[in-house]
Amino acid sequence: MKQQERWQLSGSGAESYERFQVPSVFEPLARIFLAHVPLHPGDRMLDVACGTGIVARLAVPTVGITGRVAGVDLNAGMLDVAKRQSPPDEAEIDWRQGDAAALPFLDESFDIVFCQQGLQFFPDKLRALQEMRRVLAPGGRLALCIWRTIEHSPCNLAISTALARHIDAEAAARMQAPHALGDATVLRTLIGDAGFGRVEIHEATVTRRMLPPEQAIPGHLASTPVGPDVAALDDATRKALIDDIAADLGPYRDADGLAIPQGTHIVLAKKPDA
Repeated sequence: MKQQERWQLSGSGAESYERFQVPSVFEPLARIFLAHVPLHPGDRMLDVACGTGIVARLAVPTVGITGRVAGVDLNAGMLDVAKRQSPPDEAEIDWRQGDAAALPFLDESFDIVFCQQGLQFFPDKLRALQEMRRVLAPGGRLALCIWRTIEHSPCNLAISTALARHIDAEAAARMQAPHALGDATVLRTLIGDAGFGRVEIHEATVTRRMLPPEQAIPGHLASTPVGPDVAALDDATRKALIDDIAADLGPYRDADGLAIPQGTHIVLAKKPDA
């Protein structure tokens, strides 16, 4: 199974993702991401691997009616949820199903391309970056948000460790996949090889807010690709899995539940002028 396929959500996974993952981490992360990338009224903006569309939706008020916002994702279920989340005044978002290695847009269609936590899952990362470069206008901007190594993500590290103990190494590897491009040196080289210049890599930290683990972890697991594996466990094994994760996350408890730091790289680059 290809890495990208191992991380695809099926069934009700997209709804669970929007319910559990977006409020707890991906919306706060998107706000941090967008704060690093100045947008202007009239910008033409593409969100690659848009998921349920949080980056695109947050960009709309700034880009305004004179601009263009589009989102593309391989997973039709994610796009279905994205369309339902968009209020009437965001109807101008152009949602497309498509592969990052063959973006369904004309050359030089956008001023800026975003990709929040997507590049690390693409089977051909260089090709995907070259496609992002193709659809950018000369001098256009690239903005990537990519998790740092798993040691900077206590939540995913705890889950991966517990999955290895109670399911198998394959399930554990799925929770490590989001961190596959966590090395900044490798990332910088890859972006340069794709033809981008003026590469900047910044470190940032988002706080993942969750309810107490005994409440939050079952729903969180259901919103990831290991959800079906966890659901297939017998009750005793599932409880032991959740108990282990809760114990590892104990240091991050506060009055409201859990506050877990998660480190990311934010990458800014430019397509050379013509």
